[in-house]
Amino acid sequence: MEKSSNKLIYTFWLVLVSIVWGSTFFLIKDTVATVNENLIVFSRCFLAFVAMFIYQLSKDRKSLFEKSGIIYGSVLGVLLALTYTSQTIGLKFTSTGHSAFITSSAVIAVPFILFIFYKFKIVSIDILAVAIVFIGLFLLTYDFDTDINKGDVITIITALTCAFHIVISGRAVKKANTLTIVTYQFLAASLVSFIAWSLSGDMQLNFGMKAGFSLLYLGLIGTLFCYFVSVWVQKYVTSLKVAIVFSLEPVFAAIFGFFFLHEILNPKELIGASLILAGVIAHSILKKQAN
Repeated sequence: MEKSSNKLIYTFWLVLVSIVWGSTFFLIKDTVATVNENLIVFSRCFLAFVAMFIYQLSKDRKSLFEKSGIIYGSVLGVLLALTYTSQTIGLKFTSTGHSAFITSSAVIAVPFILFIFYKFKIVSIDILAVAIVFIGLFLLTYDFDTDINKGDVITIITALTCAFHIVISGRAVKKANTLTIVTYQFLAASLVSFIAWSLSGDMQLNFGMKAGFSLLYLGLIGTLFCYFVSVWVQKYVTSLKVAIVFSLEPVFAAIFGFFFLHEILNPKELIGASLILAGVIAHSILKKQAN
C-alpha cells in the first residue's frame, strides 16, 4: 500500500511539471518576439544554476566535487541547452500547438532509445500506451491546414534531445548525486547558451518588465523546479513512465491557451486530449498489473 501511494506521489510531481511546462509555450512565444532566443535560454538556465548552487552549497557542499555528478550533469546540460534553444527558435516560426506536439513526441523516441542503447525490453503495454498518446497528441495539436515549416523541422531537434535527456538522466541518478547532477546541468547549459548568445552578435539587455517577469518564471519555475523534479523522480520511476506522463504537457498548454489567449478546443482537439489522458492512465494501471 505504501509503495502504491509513493508511486502516486511521484506521478503527481510529474503531472505538476507537465502543467508548468504547458504554461511556458505561450510565454516563450511572446518573449522571443522581443528578446534574443539565446538570451532567453541563458537567463532561465543561469537563474536556475544560481539558485541550485546556493542550495547545494548550504546543504551538501562536498558533493559539488563529485566527479561522476559533474560529468553526467555536464552532458545533460548540453542536451538541455540544445532542447531549449531549438524549441525557442522553432517558436519564432511555428505555432505553439505545433511546438507542443513535436516536443511531446519525445515519448515516441524514449522506448526506442532505451531499446537501441540499453537493450530495454519493450512490451505490448508500452507500445499500446505510446500509440494511444501519439494519436492523441496528433489530434490535439496538429493543424491539418498548415504545411510543415522550418520551425517544425527545428523543433524536431527539441524532441530528440529531450528524449535523450530523459533517458540519460534516468541512468545518471542511479550512479551519481542528484543535486550535483542538477547543479552542473544548469551550469553547463548556461555556458553553452552564453557562448551562443555572444556569437549571435545581439548581446543587448533592453527588454521590458513583462519580459523580465517571464524570464524569472521560466528560470525559477519552468527550469529549476521542473528539471529538478524530472531528474530526481527517475530514481523511483522508469524513463518511459516519465516520458508518457510528460505527454500531458500539450493538454495543459491547450488549457492555458484557452484561459489566457481565449483559444477554444474543437472536437478533434478534445478527442486528442482525451486520448492522451487515456494513454497515461492505461499505462499506469496496466503496467502496475503486469508487474
